[in-house]
Amino acid sequence: MSLYSQITVKIEANVATVTINRPQARNALNSQTIQELTNAFMTLAADHNVNAILLRGAGSEAFCAGADLQELRGNSSPDSRRSFFESIANLVRSIENCPVPVVAMVCGFAMAGGLGLVAASDIVIAADNAVFALPEVNVGLAPLIVSEPLTNSMSQRGLAYLSLTGERISADDALRFGLVTKVVKLDQITEQTQQICQTIASKGPSALRHTKTALREIRLNNDADFIYQLADRSALVSLSTEANEGMSAFAEKRPPKW
Repeated sequence: MSLYSQITVKIEANVATVTINRPQARNALNSQTIQELTNAFMTLAADHNVNAILLRGAGSEAFCAGADLQELRGNSSPDSRRSFFESIANLVRSIENCPVPVVAMVCGFAMAGGLGLVAASDIVIAADNAVFALPEVNVGLAPLIVSEPLTNSMSQRGLAYLSLTGERISADDALRFGLVTKVVKLDQITEQTQQICQTIASKGPSALRHTKTALREIRLNNDADFIYQLADRSALVSLSTEANEGMSAFAEKRPPKW
């Protein structure tokens, strides 16, 4: 029996595909979906047979439309509201802290909390039908949690525009804003995103994890001496069995055997 009811997880050729499977609700995040996604990322983080994670929404209408407002309205106590938003924060952190590179494939709507999942990902491939927005202010809410990861990928003025107007922007505008890595045609997005994941998955597994972890730490660390800590880490990585195999394979003009 599947561990999940709101998402699916499929692992093939060292790539895990995590799909938010609520297309009837535009893949909105209810409590169960949030918990299942958090559990999935924590499980995949510990799976050393997984070198890349593809995050997507079921269907082509929506990647994720954000929090399930119907559930949110039904849980009106301060404690239940606090618990709900804390669970979204935990989900964002589980993606950011996952040492495995995460590639988001965005078709259709990516809004509110859904945009937070995009921002927490490492690489974002958007279809030309993708629509991005922080519409919280339209319903009297505030996009506070998602603003934190978004500051890592877009300018302060761009984030202010999305947050304060609630307006929708196209995939091309999102590319200019720094929200996405690449825009492709809808009928090509699955193939191109899978190719990127397979390219990542073919690299040194430990090197990928060290690299992703370091990139996050660099963003968060203002210590002038941190670069020397990275130098020490680089030396240790270079002494690993994986690095020795990679350098030998390069010298011998053959594929590495991870």
